[in-house]
Amino acid sequence: MTQGKAQPTYVTMADDLRRRITTGEYPPGGMIPSEAALMAEFGVARGTVRQALAELQREGLVVSQMGRGRRVHGEAAPDVQPSTRYEDVANQLRAAIKAGEFASDVRLPGEPVLAARFGTARITVRKALELLQQEGLIVVIPSKGRFVAAKPPPSDRNSEG
Repeated sequence: MTQGKAQPTYVTMADDLRRRITTGEYPPGGMIPSEAALMAEFGVARGTVRQALAELQREGLVVSQMGRGRRVHGEAAPDVQPSTRYEDVANQLRAAIKAGEFASDVRLPGEPVLAARFGTARITVRKALELLQQEGLIVVIPSKGRFVAAKPPPSDRNSEG
């Protein structure tokens, strides 16, 4: 007779992901790999991945963001590179705006133009623009388009509450 049953696969997987979080391999504010990537890495079904991630969410280690994926709970360090393509596009647009490439009185290029510029999908550009709009860096004027805000917000973006 055996002493006991081995622990379920999702528990083993959650343990491994927890270790990666606590060692900093997945830093605070950083993205957790997609369900598809975790399925391939661990050789398990989507349900197993979801159970492991749900366990980490219950523990408060992982936060799920609708339409954006899962992140490690906590604030990202200032020197951490963006984890998603749309954050990278937002950073590049932010730099272009601060460099004066886009004036506040001139309409920003449309999503198709920006998508071609950054070699990405329009939805990625849209998410980047939404992020900049939430920061107050750009404004949307209905039926006119998107413009750089007349007075840029303070550079301290940690004022979100």
